[in-house]
Amino acid sequence: MIRLLNFLVSLRRLPPLCELSGDEERMLFELRARWETTGKLTFSDAYDIMPAQSVTTSYRQVLSLKERGLLEINTVEEDRRKRTIRFTPLAENLFSHFG
Repeated sequence: MIRLLNFLVSLRRLPPLCELSGDEERMLFELRARWETTGKLTFSDAYDIMPAQSVTTSYRQVLSLKERGLLEINTVEEDRRKRTIRFTPLAENLFSHFG
């Protein structure tokens, strides 16, 4: 157990995780878990991940992750009101460290 904890602590000290708040980190990993299940992400998924959190807070966290270079946000051409979320190569590299 101690080895796992040491591993997680050392990963959290490396960029980009060291720059994220706890809520942003949770959002990032929850989005990844949702993507693993569905194969796609929308803003609605981000809003549903933490139901006790306001939509505005979830929106700000997604935008913060985008500004940090971990997410891309794209508009759906068929319905310009909808937006999809994708992971950047930086985020994919981070996830590859977790196996």
